[in-house]
Amino acid sequence: MENLTSSVSSLALGDSESSKIPLSTSKKYKRPNRAYHTFESSGSGGATSLPQLESPAGIHPTKLGGSQPQLFGASNENFVSQEAALSMQDQQRITSHYVSTQRLEDQQQYLKRSFLTSQDSVPPLATTQFYCVDQGSSDPRQMCLTMYNIPKNEQLRSATKLPMGAVLQPFTDSTPNAIVDLIDTSTTNGPLRCRRCKAYVNPAFSFTFDSNAVCNFCQISTPLDENHYAPLNPNGLRSDFDQRPDLLKGTVEFRVPEKYNPVKGIPNVPLHYVFLIDISTLANENKSSLATIEGVRTCIEYICTNQPNCKIAIIAYDKHIRFFNLRPELMQAQEYIVSELHDVFLPIYNGLFVTPADSMHVIQDTLCKLTAYIEDGKFSHCFEACYGSALDAARIALDTVTAGQGGKIIATLSTKPTIGVGNLSVKTDNALKKTLNCDNDFYKKIGKELLNSSVSVDLFCTSSAFVDMTSVGHPTLVSSGYLKYYPNFHIDKDEFTLVNDMLHSVSNCIGYNAQLKVRCSAGLSIYNYYSASNGYSDREPRIPVLHKDFTMNVLFKYTEQLPVSKNIHFQAALLYTDIDGVRKVRTLNVSGAANDSIHEVFKFVNQDAVVSIIIQDVISTLGNCNFVNIRKLIDDKLSDILTQYRALVSGSSSSQLVLPDSLKTLPAYLLAFEKTEMMKNNNKSTQGNSRVSDFFLYHNFNITQIMFKLYPQILPLHELLGETDFMFYDENDELLQTDSVSNLSVRATRSALIDGGCYLIFDGQTVYLWFNENTNQFLLRDLLGVEPDTTKFDAITLFGGSLPEADTEINMKARNLIKNWRQLVGRSYVPVIPLRPHVDSYYAHVMGAVLCEDKSIEMIESYENYLVSIHRTIKEKLKNEDFVKLNNSKDHEHFSQKFIQF
Repeated sequence: MENLTSSVSSLALGDSESSKIPLSTSKKYKRPNRAYHTFESSGSGGATSLPQLESPAGIHPTKLGGSQPQLFGASNENFVSQEAALSMQDQQRITSHYVSTQRLEDQQQYLKRSFLTSQDSVPPLATTQFYCVDQGSSDPRQMCLTMYNIPKNEQLRSATKLPMGAVLQPFTDSTPNAIVDLIDTSTTNGPLRCRRCKAYVNPAFSFTFDSNAVCNFCQISTPLDENHYAPLNPNGLRSDFDQRPDLLKGTVEFRVPEKYNPVKGIPNVPLHYVFLIDISTLANENKSSLATIEGVRTCIEYICTNQPNCKIAIIAYDKHIRFFNLRPELMQAQEYIVSELHDVFLPIYNGLFVTPADSMHVIQDTLCKLTAYIEDGKFSHCFEACYGSALDAARIALDTVTAGQGGKIIATLSTKPTIGVGNLSVKTDNALKKTLNCDNDFYKKIGKELLNSSVSVDLFCTSSAFVDMTSVGHPTLVSSGYLKYYPNFHIDKDEFTLVNDMLHSVSNCIGYNAQLKVRCSAGLSIYNYYSASNGYSDREPRIPVLHKDFTMNVLFKYTEQLPVSKNIHFQAALLYTDIDGVRKVRTLNVSGAANDSIHEVFKFVNQDAVVSIIIQDVISTLGNCNFVNIRKLIDDKLSDILTQYRALVSGSSSSQLVLPDSLKTLPAYLLAFEKTEMMKNNNKSTQGNSRVSDFFLYHNFNITQIMFKLYPQILPLHELLGETDFMFYDENDELLQTDSVSNLSVRATRSALIDGGCYLIFDGQTVYLWFNENTNQFLLRDLLGVEPDTTKFDAITLFGGSLPEADTEINMKARNLIKNWRQLVGRSYVPVIPLRPHVDSYYAHVMGAVLCEDKSIEMIESYENYLVSIHRTIKEKLKNEDFVKLNNSKDHEHFSQKFIQF
């Protein structure tokens, strides 16, 4: 081991000349179009050596050491001075091997420049906030590729061991105040489309003098009708070019005619909501039912103001199903109780769904009566909960009223369903069934019915006991809904979070009844959409309800060799009905260049997209959930990727552990994934609430949330902050400055935390405020507004899960930081929770998830030891020539049906 660790050379990012380049000066340097740099004379083209690794007996990070970066195209003997390195920053992108530092450095790159989609190459990190200029290619936050230099064939692709895929988040918020252009084609025959492959018009379409449009995907000419015709100038440019957003922008929307409607002959309707409230005994005892009613009230008020055309219904359930007549003519609500649970029916039609503005007085009366029943009718409460029957009733209601067009169910559940259809009273979590797949016929059946009816389910589970989430959550998974779990629900602690989560479920809605189609240039085709709605196949997925967080990972396969140096185009088209009942199509367009050099392919890899697709591939092929084998498979695939790079690209003869510049932090993210709640050993529990909830988060989270979840960001508040640290750079309060990178970078390891420090930690959905009894009392006073003489640190609380506002600099900086995190993940609210050792009961569990570089309780190695292990494997593979050579690469690889393209 000592010989192995001592052989890993170091690279001085901290002490070398290049490392002295200031990341924050009066001049902001432009990020290069081609992001790479080389070191010494290895000719690695983007290779980076890891820091020296200590032996396991004395693990501690050491300074990175090494030699001066080399200019692209320079000879091996010519090295660059500090001044030359500064002037060449347009050709070089310097980032750290550590996730914590890499994030801060990447954000600094985009304080004074925008990402230009037609000029820049690999997009910023998913955790970086930036401005983007759409120059005919979509914002990478909306659609990005895993590789922007695309291997020319499957042989070259398989030699990289990397996936060729794309990650889509069509409705994410991009540039502040940016509006996607809407083109109204509803009065014509619809948007211009290729007559063969049906691709939508985009900036890469070309036009001929004989009134034809040439498709950039299949190269077929389509005659132009009078609605799409425009004369061409001598250069072949349309006279209306600057007036056509679909020829200028990568992302546009079309309003389409009736022939695009989901149900022929029936006009589209606005989105319909059903609020399904659990009022069984356990829900009433932990008061989650009261919190739910407050959430429903908040949601309905939001709908009334911001979605005035939408309609709502309220259904409550325990051992019966309670419908409410909300007709505006009534002075008070009428309640209808259905006790037939195996063949549910609708007792009313008129008044079941209403517009909130018309019936607000009846709605408020209904919620008040439910509140009174929960608080005062304790002797009438029922332990049983007929969730399955109630869910079926809500589906029937939406199907009947909307004529099969769809809608959204927002449901709560506080106990295992024990009566009616979907009865799970005999289910237990005894680890005998080692799978996270649903095995209940009813929930499988209703999941299909919900999908066919374009109905989505968002489920908020507040039970502390086992509820068989794999079954009750299956309809949520299939219908592209959202499942949120609140362990040990307590109304004082969780009410504000539950209410805001329910509000987010409503305010985040974009539309419903959607279908996605991804097209690509000849030579590539779809291998897999990572969606439960289509069984993770190549069939176009249906999405019952669209929201801003909706993310789709797509894997491509080769059908023929790609023409080298030619642009390879990709288009995602999403047909949907917006919340007001208007049928639209949103198109996203990106492109990459076909390349025959594995050296160039590795330079332009998008690491975040690669991580996202790897994770989706794992969770879609879990099988019998043998997590020990799955972790080994991940390690093997990581070793394969790095071995291929070392053997075919790096060319270094030394014993360094060499990582591609584009994949420097890939080992950290994959190791963190192996330590997640979902991947823990299942000797005693396979389908526990926490594991299944974690499984659902990877389906629900967007790519930014996934990166924060895998490797939480830790930022110190006790350090001496610069004047601009944690201050917004731009007038829109989007770009957060972190000039003191060396002081603010905190790795996710226990040794990086200081006794008496104060940290803000973000894991993608929650902000934790870490402090202990040794934290400076005056810092806590300025931060939280508490008096050190009268308030003990273990008595400090954060009302409403928010940081209090105080007229101090540190309080303002902390609130700026939280605001920045909210903007990155697209949430209007994230809870702030104190995290104190020996005080908070959840401390050990949270810290186990946050400190992903440390050795885990499952005995998964620390980050340093993990790199040593990976390096050992790489050396053995190189010694035995156990790697894929370019002339021996096989077509499509399969390893136990996992990592299809790795």
